[in-house]
Amino acid sequence: MSNHKITIVTPTYNRAHTLTRVYESLKNQTFKDFKWLIMDDGSIDNTKALVADFQKEDIIDIEYFWNPNAKKFFTVFEGIIKVNSEYFTILDSDDAYIEKGLEIMYNTINQINRDKYISATFNSQFPDGTLVGSLFPENFDGSILEMRYKHQVKGDKHTIFLTEKYQTYLNKFNYHLFKNKYAPQKIFFNIYDGNGEKSKFVNENIRIYYQDDNDVASMSNDRVKPSSYFGLMEGHLSFLNNYGKQLFAYPKALIRNIVG
Repeated sequence: MSNHKITIVTPTYNRAHTLTRVYESLKNQTFKDFKWLIMDDGSIDNTKALVADFQKEDIIDIEYFWNPNAKKFFTVFEGIIKVNSEYFTILDSDDAYIEKGLEIMYNTINQINRDKYISATFNSQFPDGTLVGSLFPENFDGSILEMRYKHQVKGDKHTIFLTEKYQTYLNKFNYHLFKNKYAPQKIFFNIYDGNGEKSKFVNENIRIYYQDDNDVASMSNDRVKPSSYFGLMEGHLSFLNNYGKQLFAYPKALIRNIVG
């Protein structure tokens, strides 16, 4: 395993204008035992030169990989298979952490039962400090399915994973089918979540979530392209196939995914 405790995987595409925000956030972390793994999905801006400047400062350990554009879903997994630290998390190329973000995540996941859990999940906040979405139930440990459909928790959350357990599932998953295609994250997390792997849900704001209107519009347009239909269909099938009879407790979700 790596000498570092945590790897932060950041997929990026033409985000030189926001990567400095991520970098400044990581430099200011109270927890220092981490590596930043930047997966460049074919950027044609000055991302490579910018990262080289970060590396010259030699403040944090940074690995940088450039590959031809293949879409975020594929690029993230290409990063995760490179991880050799005990834990990892995925931080988007336009977001940031509170100063104690990594410290809180590490202290939490380092104490969980490795036989029962695959991750610990936390809240996100907007730059003004307000909560993204809604809180988790207090003292709730369980599945993503329960979190979203039983407890009706809303909003974008942030997760740190046990690397070895996550990679065990990833090694059996052919993510290459989705190269150059839009695909929702649930295609993969439905697999381990439906198999009974638990997450610890913690009401601590960890990530600062920045929303760029141009990025939102781009993602929305990507979903409606014919090239995205395969990934969307696989998302519905993954939901149905991996949760199976568990979905009888959530008929609305079941019907929505059957209808598509």
